[in-house]
This record gives sequence, C-alpha cells and structure tokens, in this order.
Amino acid sequence: MKKLALALLCLVSVAFFASCTPEVTDPEPSIAIVTGDNYVYDGQTIDLYHDYMIGFHATSNSQTSKELATFSLNVKLYEGTEESRPVYDTTYNIAISGSEYTYEEEVYFELASRDLVGKAEYTATVTDVDGKSNSTTVTLNLNLAEQPLEIVDIDFYRLGNNQSGLEEYGLYWERNAKDETHAQIKPKDGVILYKFDSNVWNEVTFESEKAAKFSDGAVTTSVYNNVSTSANALYDDVIGTRTTDGKYHLIHVTSCVIGAYQSAGYPIHIYGQAK
Repeated sequence: MKKLALALLCLVSVAFFASCTPEVTDPEPSIAIVTGDNYVYDGQTIDLYHDYMIGFHATSNSQTSKELATFSLNVKLYEGTEESRPVYDTTYNIAISGSEYTYEEEVYFELASRDLVGKAEYTATVTDVDGKSNSTTVTLNLNLAEQPLEIVDIDFYRLGNNQSGLEEYGLYWERNAKDETHAQIKPKDGVILYKFDSNVWNEVTFESEKAAKFSDGAVTTSVYNNVSTSANALYDDVIGTRTTDGKYHLIHVTSCVIGAYQSAGYPIHIYGQAK
C-alpha cells in the first residue's frame, strides 16, 4: 500500500506542475513606430519638399523567443481625396535575423498640386522563424507648404519711342514731356498701380504675405515718377501692380543708368527686382 500511495503522490505532482506551465496566447513578435525628433507619427500632416525620418523597431516575442526572419514595408501613395486607388503601391522585403531589428529611412515627397495634396501609407510587417507575424501602419497627410517667392531682376528700358521690360507688370513708360525730368511710368488699362514704404520689400517672403500687403490699406497711384531721367542715381522705391489676370507684382526700384546719347535720344535703364 505504501508503494501505491507513493505512486499516486508522484502522479498528482506531475499533474500539478503541468497545469502551471503558461500557455502562449499571443506568440507574434512585436513591432512599434520609432519616435524622436523629426520622426513622423501616425496621422501627422507633413510638408512637401521637407526631410523627415520614419522608423520601425521589431523584437522577438518575449515568451517564445523565436528569432525574427523577415521585415516587409508596403508603401501606398494617394493623390487628392481619392483613397480607394493608390497611384503608387509597392512592397519591400528584407531578410533579417536575431531578436531585434530596426528599420529607418528618410521621407521626402514632392508633388505639384494644391493644399492637401494626398496621403502616404506605410505598413511595416515583421515575421519570425515560426511564421508568426505582426504589423503596424503609419498614415501621413501630405501638405504643400508655401514656397518662398522667386526674385527676378528687372530692367525698364526706354530709348526714343522704344521701351521694354514693363509689359509683364502691366506698365508702360509714357513719353516724357519736353520739360519733364522724371520718368512717367503708368499702369495699362485695367491694371492697378500701388506705392509702398521701402521696408515692405524685405517684409514680403511668401505669396500670402504679398497679397496681404496689397489688400491691407495699400495706396494706389496713377503714376510712378520718382526716377530722374537726367542723371544716374540709386533708389530704394517699392511699387506694385495688380495685373488684369489677378496677379500681384511687387517691384523694388534700385537704380537708374543713363547711356550715351544716340540719334533717338538717351537710352535709360531703370534697374531693380520683382517678386
């Protein structure tokens, strides 16, 4: 009887220890988005033409400790509000090993469109040697940030009845009267001519700032006649036009140069910049 009792005790002990072994209910490896300065996060709106970082960190399951085998990244790009059909859809597969893996890359987008121009979707998937996998997704809204205005050189030229450089700004150089010593620059029909304080030129960098200067109490005028036609000189004048196509032009007049006399008269150049 003692042997039987001992055998029963051993059986009960085996059953007890077996029932305490934890069951692995979630054997998948882990994957998470890398966070930090300049790293994107899910749902973020990012600007085009800017550099960002995206990253994913994968680890083996803490209970199974199975090594990692593959990492894949699916990238979809959508334009406008059309979310059912991506204009770009590709998947990168990378063979990996060990218990940890970090994927990082630079994110940079350039598209030609309007405000919210589209969406990018990154789905990262990690799979271990047992074929268990896990995924996470980062969705980014793509926004076209306002770009700095382009600055171009201008040359308003007149010799006799010939003139150039003014047309695209909606201006013309009216022939000076015999006793008039200053250039008479006027707006064409339908064009509005403005004058500004000289500091406005440096205050305007973006299109929205330029439009605000024209709409916020800007002074209109019928003629710009501050440039002398009798001597070379430096200037710091800021004028502007609203042309018939609705565009605003900001003009910085910086100098006037008078050339040698010709049969048609003195050639005159009014130099500066526009944006």
